[in-house]
Amino acid sequence: MQFKVSTESIITLASDCIILTHTEDKDMLLGLAQQVDEQMDHRISQLIAEKEIKGTYGEVTLLHTWGKIPAKRVLVLGLGKEEKLTIDRARNAYAIAARKAQSIGVRELAVVVSQKYKAIWNPVDLGQAVVEAIQLGTYTFNYKTKEKPQQKIERILVTVDGISVKAVEAGVERGIIFAESQNLARDLGNTPANKMTPSLLADKAKEVAKKHRLEINILDKKQIQELNMGAFLAVSKGSDEEPKLIVMKYFGAPEYKDVIGFVGKGITFDSGGIQIKPDKDMDEMKGDMAGAAAVLGAMNAIGSLEPHANIIAVIPSCENMVSGHAIHPGDIVETFSGKTVEIKHTDAEGRLILADAISYAKHLGVTKIVDVATLTGSVISALGHHMTGIFSNDPDWAKEVKTAANLSGEKVWELPIDDDYEELVESEIADLKNDAGFGAGAIQGAMFLKAFAGDTPWAHLDIAGTSWLSETKGVNIKGATGAMTRSLIALAIRFGGN
Repeated sequence: MQFKVSTESIITLASDCIILTHTEDKDMLLGLAQQVDEQMDHRISQLIAEKEIKGTYGEVTLLHTWGKIPAKRVLVLGLGKEEKLTIDRARNAYAIAARKAQSIGVRELAVVVSQKYKAIWNPVDLGQAVVEAIQLGTYTFNYKTKEKPQQKIERILVTVDGISVKAVEAGVERGIIFAESQNLARDLGNTPANKMTPSLLADKAKEVAKKHRLEINILDKKQIQELNMGAFLAVSKGSDEEPKLIVMKYFGAPEYKDVIGFVGKGITFDSGGIQIKPDKDMDEMKGDMAGAAAVLGAMNAIGSLEPHANIIAVIPSCENMVSGHAIHPGDIVETFSGKTVEIKHTDAEGRLILADAISYAKHLGVTKIVDVATLTGSVISALGHHMTGIFSNDPDWAKEVKTAANLSGEKVWELPIDDDYEELVESEIADLKNDAGFGAGAIQGAMFLKAFAGDTPWAHLDIAGTSWLSETKGVNIKGATGAMTRSLIALAIRFGGN
């Protein structure tokens, strides 16, 4: 998909389709939309007057221009009530319009970025949001061989009216990188487990590192054993696929002492272990490495954008399978940190591999940590599929992570990890236990990880509800979403600015 920023009037553009917007609380078109309407003999305003076009959020009306203007078609996109309009809602609305355009075979799409909203939105952010909307909203993934490939949008003309062209160009360039990186995370999350083993995930990481000249080190089973990562190894024991510990490094600010650690859960398939999961929707467990996917997507963008920051990514990757070698409930394992853990439930495996990964990230010298993981079904009970749960041991660091998420349009909600919850992870025979049964499940997982973060500022992002959707909505396509990829990228950029 090619993007071009132009100052050419949308009235003269000979594109396959142009997108115009209309808000629910306006009785008439404004600005460039009004000019197009005049050229089309007021056909759009007539439909508005007759309430066939209402401007409700996500409403898309397709009109042919019949030669009145060079563009072949016009899509009138409803943005809802103007007072409710945010850049995130605009991003999701443009994604809906882009999907409609793609479905009718549009090859070249024109979008206006005008002065209408420059008082409330930075033109860089607006240009970025439009690009993200189109690239994320038209994403596809499948292995079909007989179905005729869908015609995809090939070119996007971003026409600028009354605002800085350079600012919009900067936003477009950034948006391309953000969206491509999130789509990379989606590809990884959608790929079935037989085609995305720990070794193959490590190969993908090598591709990203080679492309951007990032330092990378892939630790194999023997090296993981030498590090005494007993929790990580315990989870991997039931599988014939060997575990991999992926470490990637980017140092764009060598004079800084601060180093952010991105830690991503990389369970490429989760059967639940001996305490096996129900069969319903178990196929979706190929996406249990969505945290790792988000981290890899972020590192891809960081390699392109080269922010003034230092990042170390640590991805523990393995399968959680059932076999004669699998861990048992009641087993005791020793972690890289030296702490011992009693295994109370084999399907509480993500926190085990993250425990060793977080400790290892600290060993490598990170000063702040963000871990991303499809950790608990309980977070879905609390927040559904609209928000990611965030937990943190440091209010200032939590604020930084939440700000980055807000800037990216990825919603998060902070949940508590007060000392009162420590009893949930206390074991009678080990330092910790990995499960306490029913009640405060998402908090249990976070409290377990907190014990390994120690005094290092740390934030845990539980994306179990946001990493996979059963229906297409806004920029998110059914399946893997690539959740928190853009937030991690924004965090690296913001951190560099500090």
